[in-house]
Amino acid sequence: MIGHSQQAEQTDRKLKEKELKTLLARDEELDGLFERIYEDNVSGKLSDDRFAKMSRRYEDEQKELSEKIKKLRSEIEKQSSRSKTTDMFIGLVRKYTRARKLTPRMLNELIEKIEVFNAEKIDGVWEQRLRIHYNCVGTIEIPTVLPLPIPEVSVNTRKGVVVNYAPCELAV
Repeated sequence: MIGHSQQAEQTDRKLKEKELKTLLARDEELDGLFERIYEDNVSGKLSDDRFAKMSRRYEDEQKELSEKIKKLRSEIEKQSSRSKTTDMFIGLVRKYTRARKLTPRMLNELIEKIEVFNAEKIDGVWEQRLRIHYNCVGTIEIPTVLPLPIPEVSVNTRKGVVVNYAPCELAV
């Protein structure tokens, strides 16, 4: 699940980097064009009116390019940052793959916080919803349709309340 999303993010980042390279090349090209029309205007090959129209058009395009470049750089930086935190989380998970017992240190390294919702009586059974926020990657939503069977998991937490595993419903 994480691998596929990570691969899609890398592909998206490469496309954005390619687009950024194209925009930067066009920005540089506009600088060269502006220099040429300035020289043509000074030498008399281009009228002042024509120079004004062309330079305004080039400046407008450069302003638009500048905004797009800034936005793309920001998006690429965010994706890069997310990728690094995902790699850090995977490293932490690998560190504990052979753990025999859950320790407070493991919880502190892997989990940022756990939201505990009010217990509700559903079909005569008390159920309590939990949302786990993992360090580096946030919450991981488990789809309702999994390729593998879901194990029956229930834990008695306190008198009269049983915590059952139930896949969360994805918000559409």
